[in-house]
Amino acid sequence: MNKFEKMIYDLVRFQPKLKHRIVATYQRIFSIFPSKDLRSTYPITIRQNYFFGFHDKCPWSHDDKYLLAHKCSFDGRLPEKEDEAEIGYFTERNQSTFQSIAKTNALNWQTGSMLQWIGKKDQIIFNYIHNGLHVAKIVERDGKLVKELPFPVAGVSPDGHYMLSHSFNRLRKAAPAYGYAFGEEDSMDAPMPKDSGLILMDLKENKHKMMFSIQDIAKFDANYESGSNYHYFSHCLFSPDGKRFAFYHRWLNSNGQTWTRLFTSDLNGMNVKLHNFSGVVTHCAWRDTKSLLVYAFKKETKDHYYLLNDNTGKSEIIGRNDFTSDGHPQFSPSGDTFVTDTYPDRRRRQLLILYDMKKKKRYNIAVVRSPLNFTGDIRCDLHPRWNRKGTLIAFDSAHTGIRSLCTLSLRLDSL
Repeated sequence: MNKFEKMIYDLVRFQPKLKHRIVATYQRIFSIFPSKDLRSTYPITIRQNYFFGFHDKCPWSHDDKYLLAHKCSFDGRLPEKEDEAEIGYFTERNQSTFQSIAKTNALNWQTGSMLQWIGKKDQIIFNYIHNGLHVAKIVERDGKLVKELPFPVAGVSPDGHYMLSHSFNRLRKAAPAYGYAFGEEDSMDAPMPKDSGLILMDLKENKHKMMFSIQDIAKFDANYESGSNYHYFSHCLFSPDGKRFAFYHRWLNSNGQTWTRLFTSDLNGMNVKLHNFSGVVTHCAWRDTKSLLVYAFKKETKDHYYLLNDNTGKSEIIGRNDFTSDGHPQFSPSGDTFVTDTYPDRRRRQLLILYDMKKKKRYNIAVVRSPLNFTGDIRCDLHPRWNRKGTLIAFDSAHTGIRSLCTLSLRLDSL
């Protein structure tokens, strides 16, 4: 954002309906100016009609031989009750042939079916809907069923031992871009239920427990009026060693504004920490077992990427003069660099960005132009993700006019 855009954004940031109208009008005006659909000096492979999902998961298998993806026969609208997506993968040797192994009816354009690998096994987990209930399924790489789980998956620990789950029905009500087209839940309409919450499941022992109810967390160190707000959980993410996890407590007020608090906890539900960034946290990524990169807002220092120490709660601004807008970060395997993106600018251009933590330097590695019809809940965020070796970056893009899974080949020593 330039200074003028930042000024307008700050004036309307907590008026979501007005903000969205201004952005849509502004982009429509500037869309008349020509701009290339794709610009990059790095080789990019494009797979149309495929996508992966969120930026906080790795689509590659533990040995980098297989790349997970969803295949969809529709686009340009929210998934509906009758829609299904194919689950499968591309191989290291054949980057263009898709091996389909299953189907799912639990789908959205932001996080897909929460598709991901389990530890270092050739096993895959994803969500689906069975008899109106949101549940998860684990399959072998050939599609053979391993087990069905009674809860939908939101996150899996790096070693594949534990899974986190929360209500996707509440997401459908409060944040449709992250929910599923249908499903049942008794407390879906309750603003702050005590029987819906964050569940930790031991995938080896098939045991589970509710870590926190929504009511527990909503009342945790609360200094706001919560009675009329609609509360829910999202963005569950285990630390690299799997001993702690982060999650968002979000609530939607009557004005349509979403507020967020970031929590971290250990696996026993103890040592719970609230990292409150003035009620505005968007995206985060663990750098190591002690620190997270968080794009957030503080009243004193405004919007930035903050490197947060999970132990002390202290944070420092990262790339103060290099970033002026939000993005979806993920660290390279070494933790020395992270990749992130931007939302469409005035000309609908989205940037793929690499940031070197040691050199404190930003590199723009690709620019794509998103068509005007990919907006709102059907937008196509890039959501960049590293492979295990740190040599490839996968991202979703609609620059061809069709939602596509792309991979960019990158050599860090060439920067």
